[in-house]
Amino acid sequence: MNNIFKFFLVFVLSINFIVFLNAKEQNYKILKLVNDKVITNYDLEQRLQLFSLLNKQQISKDDIDRYADEMLKLMIDEKLQLEQIKKYKVQIQTDEINDYIKRAFLNSEQSISDFKNLLMSKNIDINFLIESLEIQLGWNKLTGQLFYRSSEINNTDLDEASKKNPSLSSEQIKSSLIQKQIALRAEKLLRDLRLEANIETR
Repeated sequence: MNNIFKFFLVFVLSINFIVFLNAKEQNYKILKLVNDKVITNYDLEQRLQLFSLLNKQQISKDDIDRYADEMLKLMIDEKLQLEQIKKYKVQIQTDEINDYIKRAFLNSEQSISDFKNLLMSKNIDINFLIESLEIQLGWNKLTGQLFYRSSEINNTDLDEASKKNPSLSSEQIKSSLIQKQIALRAEKLLRDLRLEANIETR
């Protein structure tokens, strides 16, 4: 069978994650084709496990379809973002990813090795997290490069923001307003990429 092979998938119930399956034996299969990149059921299962673990949020049988749909949308966006990151040759270093992991997911007593071992104990491949963070950081860097110089702050917006945030300096307010502009333009770019992309359900 093309692009499909047999594998056995056994989910172990853990404190923060429960997935209900009708059978232990499953097939890898393509769920989405995004231009020439594929998203498989294994990719989706790994990302859902990551989400549950990192957010300490149990996914119940009643919620699994909703979470799966939202995760698929995110993964499709990531494929489109990665195309642009590669197109503009944006590079993210390993140290940047490790620093993000330390800030976002570790407590003061944990190391990167501890974190990797935790994921392994839950049968989660850390490479799925690394790839997602690489895309997130790369997209932020790319859109900053594309839109920062052309962003403009008028005096009216600056005055209104200053009144709402009197404790912030003028430079902090300008930076915040610019980041909001970049985020809005980045979202528009992503919407355009979705419209132009060939996205197929398999």
